[in-house]
Amino acid sequence: MLSSPGIGSGLDISGIISKLMQVEQRPLTQLNTKEAKQQAQLSAFGSLKSALSSFQESVKALAKPALFTGFKATLTDTTVATVSTSAKVAAGVHEIEVQSLAQAQKIKSEAFVTTDTIIGNGTLTIAFGTYNEDDTFTANTEKAAKTITIDPAKSTLSDIRNTINEANTGVTASIVNDGNGNRLVIASRDTGLTNALKITVDDADGNHTNNTGLSKLAFDASSTGGVTNMAEAVPAKNAKMKIDGIAVEKSSNTINDALEGVTFNLLKANPGTNMTLTVEQDKASVETAVKAFVTAYNELEKSIGNLSRYDTANKQASVLTGDSTVRMVQNRVRAMLTGNQSAVGGINSLSELGISFQKDGTLKLDNGKLSAVLVDPDKNVAAFFSTQTMEGTEGFATQLDQLLDGMARSDGLINNRMDGINSTIKGIGRQREALEHRLGEVEKRLRAQFTALDSMVASMTQTNNYLQQQLANLPKIGDK
Repeated sequence: MLSSPGIGSGLDISGIISKLMQVEQRPLTQLNTKEAKQQAQLSAFGSLKSALSSFQESVKALAKPALFTGFKATLTDTTVATVSTSAKVAAGVHEIEVQSLAQAQKIKSEAFVTTDTIIGNGTLTIAFGTYNEDDTFTANTEKAAKTITIDPAKSTLSDIRNTINEANTGVTASIVNDGNGNRLVIASRDTGLTNALKITVDDADGNHTNNTGLSKLAFDASSTGGVTNMAEAVPAKNAKMKIDGIAVEKSSNTINDALEGVTFNLLKANPGTNMTLTVEQDKASVETAVKAFVTAYNELEKSIGNLSRYDTANKQASVLTGDSTVRMVQNRVRAMLTGNQSAVGGINSLSELGISFQKDGTLKLDNGKLSAVLVDPDKNVAAFFSTQTMEGTEGFATQLDQLLDGMARSDGLINNRMDGINSTIKGIGRQREALEHRLGEVEKRLRAQFTALDSMVASMTQTNNYLQQQLANLPKIGDK
């Protein structure tokens, strides 16, 4: 097959075929242009779907009843305590006084010269409980006693500290040098009177209560035990507070079972001084959700505008200018936003919440108006947005969420339109495949024709040259 100027004729066969094929390929160029337009529309609907999804997230937030049942608690002095709330909390104002903090008991040994001083070996049994007013000890039934073995090879002061800490028995051990020597300090990890310490010793020397060997670490402040070879450094205490004048005593500084739905984290004692605890609806969360809704709608409106706007100055259409599906989406959403809601919750429309349309089609929020409605006892914002009423009327956000679901689901308005575009693109692909096959055949035929023409011209040229040679060899008439 020739792909260069004809050998015999000198014709530019490739150039001729190229120009002829350009004419033949015009339908293919048109198909490519059509496909590019369809791909652009498909991408544009993907952007629209994404914008609708973002808007729907803000709508879903308003459709959740929990948004409107949230409460916040504030204390007038957060250096004394902090508070948090749960779903069971009720609105109200309370007087709070923190009289004392809970603390964990700490006991200390006698002073030793060095941390390498050998104390002794045997076992330490650590129990937790309460030292009662009658000097008896009542074990904490929720915390079993733990026994620690002190090995003879690890019986120095520092070894015993390490062994206690490694045993993880609910206490911590440390060594404090108070200037008179090194003391072993054992502290209960948990605060409160019920977590005071009792340490009994099984000393390898056979005497479990004297002040030699491992018995130096025995501690029992009850009258029945009476072994206090270690001394109390910090007493166990409960937290004490008053809520509206009612005395409350707990073993921990984190108190979640005194005022229903409120957790107190006590930071310092401030006896004789009341703080005010205010529990009220968390309006800020609702305001934030409404603002997010307005912002998300405006982003949706902006996206629709960018995809479908017609630029009159430049006479330039956008990808989806005039598209009926886009208009339908925009009109349906706008109709929901401007419609009345049958006075659900005593509210007829978004405008009563301070949400109104501007001239450019975007929404504007009047924060003051919204705040006023949130504290109006005659207005139920939760019912307006989310609650299903006795008559079966669903709230605005619930209805709008359902509308958006219908548009975005797999068999919805937008996906049906995108399916149609994809079908068109597939059809274009099939047309292109058939056209490219036909163009290939056309090019083959043209090359065959021009090759034959070139051969024929070459043959005629050879014949012409031969005849000219023969004529040149004939005797001229004047030579006779």
